Amino acid sequence: MKQLLCFWSFLMMAIPVIAQNRNQADLITNARTLKKGLYKSFEEFQTNSPSEEGDLIIKNRSAAAQIYLLASRNELVIRDAGGQEHKIKNYWGFCDGQYIYIKDNGLNKIQELGYYCMYELHVMQPSRGIVNQADMTVNSINTPVQLKKVVNIVTGQILELSAYNLKKYILPQDSSLLDEFRVDKEKKDQLEYYIYRFNQRNKPTLK
Repeated sequence: MKQLLCFWSFLMMAIPVIAQNRNQADLITNARTLKKGLYKSFEEFQTNSPSEEGDLIIKNRSAAAQIYLLASRNELVIRDAGGQEHKIKNYWGFCDGQYIYIKDNGLNKIQELGYYCMYELHVMQPSRGIVNQADMTVNSINTPVQLKKVVNIVTGQILELSAYNLKKYILPQDSSLLDEFRVDKEKKDQLEYYIYRFNQRNKPTLK
């Protein structure tokens, strides 16, 4: 009887550990290989489970389309058996088997895969106007802007990578790293560094 009780006690302690290890294994951050295909939702990306495959291609748009039509810099198309290309509209992201791309004003390659996945957003933003001396009209000038963002691999929350968001939402999960960040006089120039550090020090699990 005593041995049976010891066995059940051990089993009850082991179940949470087994569950945690399984949840860690389910995450794309622990995948040995990236599965090629289309993510229709964040959850499909999170668990390395694209729901649609095929001849998927990223097509870049011209600079003129980006400037004058305010179009995203690229789009995803699928090529059918006859060679015809069809636009894909409703999806979360895409993996070509080597790199992961998040759909956010076009497709943006993930540069850091971890607890917080980092990518760079490219947009055309109206900045200022110039006066056309010929007819005295004002023409606006669109300039390219690059913006870093991060995705929480557990919750799917997307944040702009800024000193405020690091201090308010990300680093409070790691008090030692938060203390280091607070006293760092160069922190505004090292935002990416703190994402790398956080990912190295913290391993996500599915709840």
